[in-house]
Amino acid sequence: MVFRTVIHTTAALVVAALMLPINVAGNESGCVYSYDPSKDYFPDKVESKYGSGFEITYKGNAKFIRNNIANENYVLYQCGTPIPDGINATPANSLQVGNWTKVAAVPGSKVVLSSAPASAIIETLGLQNTVAASYKFFTVTSACMQKQLASLPSVDQTYATPSARRRSVASNGLVRRVSYDLGNEGLQWTLTTYGMNDPRSFSVNPEDATDMLGKAEWIKFVAAFYNKEAEANTIFSEIESRYNALKKSAPNHATKPSVGIARYNKVSNGTIIGWTMVPAQKWLQQGLSDAGLDAYTGDMRSFTNADEFYKAVSGWDILIDTSIEPLSHGGAKVPEWQDLVNGYKLGSSSGITKSAGIKSLQFVDPNAIYRSDLISSTSNATDADEHLQIEPDVLLGDFIKLASSSSGTKDAHWYRNMPLEVPVEWMSPNNCSG
Repeated sequence: MVFRTVIHTTAALVVAALMLPINVAGNESGCVYSYDPSKDYFPDKVESKYGSGFEITYKGNAKFIRNNIANENYVLYQCGTPIPDGINATPANSLQVGNWTKVAAVPGSKVVLSSAPASAIIETLGLQNTVAASYKFFTVTSACMQKQLASLPSVDQTYATPSARRRSVASNGLVRRVSYDLGNEGLQWTLTTYGMNDPRSFSVNPEDATDMLGKAEWIKFVAAFYNKEAEANTIFSEIESRYNALKKSAPNHATKPSVGIARYNKVSNGTIIGWTMVPAQKWLQQGLSDAGLDAYTGDMRSFTNADEFYKAVSGWDILIDTSIEPLSHGGAKVPEWQDLVNGYKLGSSSGITKSAGIKSLQFVDPNAIYRSDLISSTSNATDADEHLQIEPDVLLGDFIKLASSSSGTKDAHWYRNMPLEVPVEWMSPNNCSG
């Protein structure tokens, strides 16, 4: 009897052991203390497949990233292991224009923010605690990131051109070296928005992706600097799934409503000096098309005569405005409906003038004039530069609402209906509930 009990107990233990989750090693969360040249240090990997503008490959203890938008090369190696053989970082004092090679150890733990999309990605990945400073003129819309940055040090930019070459800089097409002054506080690198002659800055560019889902793939790009590829893959897969589901639900018009982007051009004394039609970027063309809309993709055109401008945009069913309101003392403010009425010379906010030219504007009467600044900060940042750049599923949802409304929608996430005078949602640190 005792023998049978032992067998049953042993069998139960074996079954229980088989039911335990298998602990599969993932990417390192910190530095390692020994180096094995035969080891794959990054079993969790990402890839770019949607026209993001970057490419990434892995080998042993390193990640090799090509940022085609910024024209830069990044080599990220596991902290605690050697820099791969044959890798030569571009010297900090180089006068080379573009195609820099920059090298950094990962994962990141003390970084500097100077990129709105990177800020949104860091929040999405839950890595806010790795932000140790920001560029002194950097602003964001996120209330909680505003609160966090206000408590952190800021860094300046350093400009330099070697005196021996100073006179030949312009003629040789060289640019002044620009770098972030990271000091001696142990700051690792800066996530910025454009390529710089700075060996410790890395450019994050979802705004220049050619595909809607390619924009979200920049979550993978930033995750690679933190060894968070597994988390990024999960987040991206969910965005991809939601996007494709929304695409299937888009309205199927016999003739797609047309969408155009335009702005009025105003100088600081309040004078309107003209109007400009702006072609949609490729990702925007795709997003509008997936929502059942047709984007203007012609040439950028400028006008000084209002009637000629009206004639050129008369076929548009929806107008997306990108105007700015300059202030007499410098800077600019977010335009309101009255500003657009004045800027496009529509009449007054209480009544649209029914001139022949204005009657031809199909986007006026159905309240189909929008701006992407619904969520903005009191420090002149807008979420259109932040979360909009990495959440194409939510953005597609906005476009579908624009496409489905016959009299203007008021419940888009980022797009503010101007004729219906939807107010801006102003974000400040006081809005952070965390």
